[in-house]
Amino acid sequence: MIQALETLEPVSTKAHTLSERIHAALQFAKNLPPEECLAAIKISLAAIQAYCRTIEKPFVVIEERITCDQHDLGGNSHHQATLFRGPCKDASVAICVTDRGSLLYRSSNEWQIYRNAGDI
Repeated sequence: MIQALETLEPVSTKAHTLSERIHAALQFAKNLPPEECLAAIKISLAAIQAYCRTIEKPFVVIEERITCDQHDLGGNSHHQATLFRGPCKDASVAICVTDRGSLLYRSSNEWQIYRNAGDI
């Protein structure tokens, strides 16, 4: 995992816009095992936050545990996930990593599935 995560920094810094940086993080994380996927998303979001501080742009990330039947994910209450969102509870932009390894991104009303591990 450490070797894989070491390659994350160059992927993230090649992207210029926030959207490109988030997309690069999702592309990198989507084929990793569940725990590594979650770690990669956390590291990527921290790197994006650090970058945003250098350009004085607010980028607030709230991490919360949810069940897969929340936020229109389409799963059930027996499966757990980690949701990364902005400070507003109903933020339109969010990333979700389920405990089984599904990876989703929402930038409007619809979730975009990067990987479906059968729990959403």
